[in-house]
Amino acid sequence: MCGIFGCHSQQSQNLVEQTLQGLKILEYRGYDSAGIAYTIDNQLKVIKSIGDIDQLKQKVINPPTTTTCIGHTRWATNGTVSVKNSHPHLSTDSSIAVVHNGIIENYQQCVEFLTKHNIKLKTPVDTELIPNMLYLLSHNKHNIHQYLQGQYVFCATDKQSNSLFLAKKGNLPLYIGRSLQTIYISSDTLALPQTVTHIIAMEDMETCEVFDHQLQFYSNGQPITKSWQSFNQSFIASDKNGFATYMEKEINEIPAIMERIINTYRKDSTIIRLINQTRTQFKQTKCIHLCACGTSYHAALILAKIIERDLHMRAIAHISSELTTTTLLNEPAIAIVISQSGETADTLSAMDILQQHKIPIIAFCNVTTSTIAKRSQTIFPLLCGPEIAVASTKVFCAALLVGCLLIKDYNTISCGNFIENTTKTLQFARKILSAPHKIPHRIFIIGKDINHVLALEAALKIKEVTYLHCEGYPANELKHGPLSMVDDNTLSIVFGDDATNASAEIQARGGKVIIIPTPNYQSDPLAFIHQIIPAQIFALDLALTLGNNPDKPRNLAKSVTVL
Repeated sequence: MCGIFGCHSQQSQNLVEQTLQGLKILEYRGYDSAGIAYTIDNQLKVIKSIGDIDQLKQKVINPPTTTTCIGHTRWATNGTVSVKNSHPHLSTDSSIAVVHNGIIENYQQCVEFLTKHNIKLKTPVDTELIPNMLYLLSHNKHNIHQYLQGQYVFCATDKQSNSLFLAKKGNLPLYIGRSLQTIYISSDTLALPQTVTHIIAMEDMETCEVFDHQLQFYSNGQPITKSWQSFNQSFIASDKNGFATYMEKEINEIPAIMERIINTYRKDSTIIRLINQTRTQFKQTKCIHLCACGTSYHAALILAKIIERDLHMRAIAHISSELTTTTLLNEPAIAIVISQSGETADTLSAMDILQQHKIPIIAFCNVTTSTIAKRSQTIFPLLCGPEIAVASTKVFCAALLVGCLLIKDYNTISCGNFIENTTKTLQFARKILSAPHKIPHRIFIIGKDINHVLALEAALKIKEVTYLHCEGYPANELKHGPLSMVDDNTLSIVFGDDATNASAEIQARGGKVIIIPTPNYQSDPLAFIHQIIPAQIFALDLALTLGNNPDKPRNLAKSVTVL
């Protein structure tokens, strides 16, 4: 949700093009406008556009070489979608440009402060406060956090010094990368070029000044020293490997990812040690709390059922934003948080509550350099590589498999059998669940127990990319209300063949029913993991039929970093 990218170099070079490339990779976060600012002849040149990066590129004609450039992809939170409201925003004298993620909570107080200094804002966007506050605090800018409340990160540049100024307050991510000639700033390490060899993550209440290929850090206004960490970008995020969409590419990666996880979790000595330590912790606790959002929450629901079934202990899956201090009992407990990006704001807030209760936190995370990973006592990597499509597919399956390998010793199960069945499910997905010839007015997806959670996840996938009304329900709940909506324009997808009564009730009212049959759990006890694949393919095909872009659903962002 919103993306920052910036470059700084001692020698003038084509940083505008590099910034546009970085923003292109950050597209996955979701956005509705984009913009850049760069210095030329001691002036700031700002170019902004509604729409995608390609529309912005059309406005960037013959860009000059420069020593600094900053860029932003905006997902509107306050202020309508317009060129005027897009980032970067300028100070009143046009000397400072800022790109910003997050929310300034004391907006009105800051407006009053600026008004007293005869500064009037031109937009309703809280970002515009920042360059004007920096303008007033020119000799005291490392204390900017004293004046701004909320969670935010920003990157500023000015027309005179050709430097960058960075600030972070709260949990939002901001990374600094270093190559031989250039310093890069990014909301996600994914966007850093492969030439970057070292990174530093900004921390809460820090500021940083970047000039002459050097960095000076401050914490709470006081100078500090930070060390570079080695970094190796071993993938190319923009490569679709011949697929038309990232969503299809990522679904097709599931078998290989499943195999990678099993091999790593069986052979890597560090992970084996962490698994053994965690299983010992499980034996010493009374409850396991699982916190996540969206697709990751559905993975948490399934894992909670498996924990209760296999470990015979209490497990509670929480929607991260719904976790409160009153939902946690005073008892020995462990928490598992699940996040693809590792930057999910609601899950980070839930971690604050868990830490207040001194509950140890285990993270299932796809980005091991993320804030959630850094704030957890134990990290179990999901090993998926980049997931670009907004609708999560491969990470859902990965979280389930990692959780199962942690909960129970599956070494006796044939890896080859599970991978073969996963591959077959992918190959025959369109035969298992074929897209309808007629677009239904509404879709119900039903199932029992774990199949009910798969129904919830399938419904979420379909809603995300098709924009159709789709709901997941426990099979026996239809007769308690939803059955009133069933007619001949209703499609029902049933997970498992143990919901025959519900299927008959739907068909009796003219609804169409497609059954995804129950797999043989004796030969493949983890089959529920790949049972979701037909629904993922179904959602993809239906989205394309409707003319939607499944990689970038309207109104949604990949990494939800604001509350």
